[in-house]
Amino acid sequence: QPGANEKRGNPWQSCPIDAVSCQGPAADPCCSPENGLLVMALQWDSRFGPSDAFTVHGLWPDTCKGKQLPSGGCDSARAYTNVSAIIESGTDLELAGDMATYWPSNKGDNNWFWTHEWVKHGTCVSTLHPRCYDPVAYAPQQEVSEYFRKVLDLRAHYDVYRALNASGIVPTQPETGRRPKATYSLEEFKAAIRAAWGVDPNVKCRGRRMQEVWLWFKVLGRDRYFPVDPWGADTCPRRISYQRKSASAFTLP
Repeated sequence: QPGANEKRGNPWQSCPIDAVSCQGPAADPCCSPENGLLVMALQWDSRFGPSDAFTVHGLWPDTCKGKQLPSGGCDSARAYTNVSAIIESGTDLELAGDMATYWPSNKGDNNWFWTHEWVKHGTCVSTLHPRCYDPVAYAPQQEVSEYFRKVLDLRAHYDVYRALNASGIVPTQPETGRRPKATYSLEEFKAAIRAAWGVDPNVKCRGRRMQEVWLWFKVLGRDRYFPVDPWGADTCPRRISYQRKSASAFTLP
């Protein structure tokens, strides 16, 4: 008899709904991510994406002890090289456009970037393995689109630009030909995220220039992500430059 917190049915339908990744006995990897500590890296590149949004670098599963996974990913059989085409041919008709907007490559090759993120990181999300799906309903490679859509949904829900703005932290005018002005303190950045979601981020810089914000997650059930305190380290000085994006960036209506 299934327990009170289980769904009845076939193996892919009988997962505990209240399992928390990295807590308690190991669950079926289809029911709770085996690599259940994940970091979403959001980047602020002045050349790309909407002027009022961070874009995605990736969602990266780590072991429950915070160790990185193999650089070649977790499933060589699903190391697809045509991820852009998989996205465009899927049933999520808005995904390709959303990816181009919120997950652009800063090297000009989206397929290469998305393929790299899928192979290295997406294949390590154990709940997205094909065996975790109802074989009657499963469409080959549907987990690829589901991985990217989940990350975009997380980016939209955990809107770092809006959280910073709510605490009065807004991008400043770029200063051409000068070292970037360090307008905000690292603690102000962290406090703004803490005020929004109750946890600290990791803030990453190149020199003084703020480059990325990392948010860490565990997972309730199969795919309900919730933020947790960071396992990584900041790489910023005490004061940070956070400058407006260039004219090549754009603002969504």
